[in-house]
Amino acid sequence: MKKLLTLALILSATLCVQAKKYKLALNLEVGKEYIQKSNAKMTITQNFNGMPIEIGMNIKGDYVFKVIGAENDQYDMEVKYRTVEMEMESAQGKSSFSSNKASEQDIMSTMLSRMIDKPFKMIMGQNGKVIEIKGIDNLFGGMFEGFDITQQQKDQILAQLKQSYGAKAFKGSFEQITAIYPEQKVKLGKKWTTETNIEAGMSVHVTTNFELKAANTEYFLLHGEGDLSSNPNSPFVKQNGMDMKILLDGNLTSDIKIDRKTGWIIDATIVQNLSGNTELKAGEQIPEGMSIPMTIKSKSVITN
Repeated sequence: MKKLLTLALILSATLCVQAKKYKLALNLEVGKEYIQKSNAKMTITQNFNGMPIEIGMNIKGDYVFKVIGAENDQYDMEVKYRTVEMEMESAQGKSSFSSNKASEQDIMSTMLSRMIDKPFKMIMGQNGKVIEIKGIDNLFGGMFEGFDITQQQKDQILAQLKQSYGAKAFKGSFEQITAIYPEQKVKLGKKWTTETNIEAGMSVHVTTNFELKAANTEYFLLHGEGDLSSNPNSPFVKQNGMDMKILLDGNLTSDIKIDRKTGWIIDATIVQNLSGNTELKAGEQIPEGMSIPMTIKSKSVITN
C-alpha cells in the first residue's frame, strides 16, 4: 500500500511539472551590464572550374550590453565591443588579426582595435527581437587615421567591415540567439516557431522550430531545428570590383540554455550547413557571368 501511495505521489508530481507553463522572455535590470562572447568557426568550399577551394575562418567577439532604460516591454541598451578577433586559413597560408594586437605593422588588427569601446544604441524587445540600432557607424570613425592607403582601398575595406559588423549584420547574427522566445507561456515539450533574417554578405531568411526541453530553478533548455533560405531576388553587391550575390539554402540545429531569472543566454551552440552558389553578374570582367558552387559549414558557440 505504501509503495502504491509513493508511486502515485511521484506520478502526480511528474504530471504537475509537465503541465506547468513557463514564461520565457528577457527580464533585464536597468543599470546592469550583460556579457556575450561568441566564437564562430566555419569552412567555406567553392568549386571553381572543377577545382575545390577551401577556406577556414574563425571569428570571435566579446560584447557588453548595458541596459540604460526599459519601457513598454522594450530595453534601451548601450552596446560595446570589448575584443574582436578573426583567423583565416587557405591554400595560400594562414592569417590572423586581433583588436588586442594593434601595431604599425598590422594594419587590420589596428583597425579592429579602433572599433573597441565605441558605444552604439540598440532597442530590443522582451521577445529578443531587435527593434532598432542607432549609431553603429560610430564603430568605423577614425579607422584609417595614419594609414597611407587610397580612398578606393578605404571604401573597399569599409564595405567589407560593414558586411560583417554593420547594423544589418549585427541584427541578424544577434537575433539568431535572442529572437527565440515564444509569444505565450509554454510547458515542457511544447514547440513554437520564430523567424528572422540574416544580412551579412548574403540575404537569408531563417525559420526555426523550438522546443522547451528542460526547466529547473536555474535555467531553461531549448532545442531548435530550422531552415535557411536565400532570397533569389536580393540585389547584387559590389566586391573587389565585381557585382555578386550569394544564394544559399540549408538547415541548422541549436541548443540554447537561458537564465531562468533574466532570460539572458548562458550558453548556446548553433550548427549550420548551407549550400548553393555565388552568382557573378555579367560585366566587363566576366561578359557571360558565372555561377560558382559553394558550401558553408559552421559552428557557433556563445557564452555569457
